[in-house]
Amino acid sequence: MTDPTTPQNLSRSQRGVLSLITSPRRLWRFLRDPAAPKTPKVLAVLAVLYVVMPADLIPDVIPIVGWLDDLGLTSMALGYLATKAASYEAAEDVRKDNEAKGGGEAIGVKPVAR
Repeated sequence: MTDPTTPQNLSRSQRGVLSLITSPRRLWRFLRDPAAPKTPKVLAVLAVLYVVMPADLIPDVIPIVGWLDDLGLTSMALGYLATKAASYEAAEDVRKDNEAKGGGEAIGVKPVAR
């Protein structure tokens, strides 16, 4: 029986977050690549701005509840970013493997939305 915490048994967003934690260079490469999808990059910037802006949906001066909306929004943005970065990395890995084998298109890999 396999261990339930192995990457094969995790959801795509869980694998994405795990890969971002274990390899932050992948996230940095994803954020700096002009060919990567723009939507996750913009949402990450907006999430950071939401956390540091004094005007929130629930003001941060309200203890605990004011911080929970920041935490929730940030975790949703991180999950989305991690999922898209993992999809992008998988497509890039397949593309590099195909180039090393002599070219061809990546069959069976869902294209990353831009």
